[in-house]
Amino acid sequence: MTDAGSRPGTRHAAVRAIVAAALAVGAAALARQGGAPWSVAVTLAAGAAAFAAWRTVAGACAGFLLMLLASLAALGGGSHDLDRLGPVLPALAGLELLGPATVVAVAMARRPRAVSRRLLGSWLASSGLVAVGLALATVAGTRAAGGAVLAGALAYRLGVVPAYAWAPMLLRHPSRRISATGVLAAAASAGALALTMAHLPEPAMARLALVALAGSAAPWAAWQARHQWRRDPACAKTYAVVALMSLVVLLLSALHGLRGAG
Repeated sequence: MTDAGSRPGTRHAAVRAIVAAALAVGAAALARQGGAPWSVAVTLAAGAAAFAAWRTVAGACAGFLLMLLASLAALGGGSHDLDRLGPVLPALAGLELLGPATVVAVAMARRPRAVSRRLLGSWLASSGLVAVGLALATVAGTRAAGGAVLAGALAYRLGVVPAYAWAPMLLRHPSRRISATGVLAAAASAGALALTMAHLPEPAMARLALVALAGSAAPWAAWQARHQWRRDPACAKTYAVVALMSLVVLLLSALHGLRGAG
């Protein structure tokens, strides 16, 4: 007979498995819809599933390695052209340096000192997606999918996703020094996202991805802000900021889409 105390854990494991399967299917479908070969779609799907289902430091590292393999598979898909995305690379490189520094800073602030699994996982997931997105965006046949993955990765760093994300976790940290770093992280992510959207060779699918992410993140974050308001006001304020950023991204994406259609 199953112990009653194990039921919540079983339910959580089932929910993680469902979320992991949904993310895997979504990632594979997005990659294939954008022209990516099956080798990229399957590896990307496996990486997304690892991040969602295997919630440990080892699982985050495994998911990141799978996404790096997906980016390598994408690089073998044809001739590459980085000219259009050249202005974006310094901003992305700066973010890649800032991310590990924040993971180390948070680990040093903990007692006992330890790496935050959620912070590391959100960072590695977004870094892996950036690598895949860049690789796909440089190949003629997969530029649309690459732009969508790259935009989604930067939106994830900013918090415009219905999930725990890098900048919001820094913003709500009890250390003022780290929460101040969260402001920098949010500003840098927003700037990189705006710059990337301005230089994508085929931005239509990226705009759709942003609309989908922001449209689902805004109500989720607003509900979390209301739910946490009395129990944890600092956390609730962070969710309110995420809801506001999601609405701004949603509005700007819609305006750009209307301008392009006109």
